[in-house]
Amino acid sequence: MYLMILLIKTQTNVLSKAIDPIVAAACVGLSIKNRQISFSRTVHAQTTAMADSYKVETIPPFTELGEGPHWHIPSQSLYYVSLTNGLLYRLDYGQNKVYCASIDGAEQASFIIPVKDQRECFVVGDGGRVLMVRWDGLSEKASIVRELANTGPKDTHNRFNDGKVDPWGRLYAGTMMRESVGSPFEKATGSLYRYCARTGQLVEQDRNIYISNGLAWNRHTNKFYYVDSGANNIKEYDIDLEGNLINGKIWVDFKATGNDPGGFGDGMTIDTEGNLFVAIFNGYKVLKISPQKNVLQEIKIPAQQVTSVAFGGPKLDELFVTTASMLFTTPQKDPAGATFKVTGLGAKGYPMDEIVL
Repeated sequence: MYLMILLIKTQTNVLSKAIDPIVAAACVGLSIKNRQISFSRTVHAQTTAMADSYKVETIPPFTELGEGPHWHIPSQSLYYVSLTNGLLYRLDYGQNKVYCASIDGAEQASFIIPVKDQRECFVVGDGGRVLMVRWDGLSEKASIVRELANTGPKDTHNRFNDGKVDPWGRLYAGTMMRESVGSPFEKATGSLYRYCARTGQLVEQDRNIYISNGLAWNRHTNKFYYVDSGANNIKEYDIDLEGNLINGKIWVDFKATGNDPGGFGDGMTIDTEGNLFVAIFNGYKVLKISPQKNVLQEIKIPAQQVTSVAFGGPKLDELFVTTASMLFTTPQKDPAGATFKVTGLGAKGYPMDEIVL
């Protein structure tokens, strides 16, 4: 996700009473020690009282635009990118060490997804291209194997943003207006695509998108969820047998009166209970939203520009959160741009899927 917000105004950090009648009464305590941030929260309701606590750990380095976290079970690693300068990262969980590489011949890296049964191969978004890239996860250089697809000469004003693979190994990725062309908040020039590995074509699933962002699949209901940051909403779709998205409708509209999350919806993931975890860019937080559209929890992050989220760790119960350190209206200071590991949420994600080619 890249939010070109030259006109951003820091919004009041208020939860919607319509969405979340409980959390408005939350009392939050914060302590910082040795790069680890512990939050303790007591949430009061009219009929029940519950307490939850979680820890937020900072993981350097500080990226310009951290994005696309993908937890890789075989290597117990978190892969992610710095979009604007085209860098790939791998956090080795066991070593507690981060490796970084640039891609020869690429300018950007908007997402990174492992290719199933092809060791050291990944699919990466670069501008209007979808590339297969080879990286051993250790070296400082990665190489382009081949171009899988591109948006074509009529769509050079757009670039890819978020991308993710569904439970059947199909890649979905969306575009937005390039920042060099104009503000993506003003013109909805983007589209959402499904990549067809059989034909090598990009199949348009939706259009008139401002800023294509978070993607998530509910495996129990066969629903797909999708964030458009410029429209500041989450849409819900059905999925047909070919993987086409149908019956799209607005599921949550953050612009509606009283639903202001204090920023813009960005990257997204889902837990095994069907709750969506939505990064709120410009909002210092991640929202946990139930299938009934209630905000169950605000997860505070010590960086303003929260970009994306993914479950990982040995038990898939740790939430990794990427952030950015872009200069819009105010300078961003450390730990802006770091990746954060959140533990103690009592939630678990699904294994992340690899693309089948």
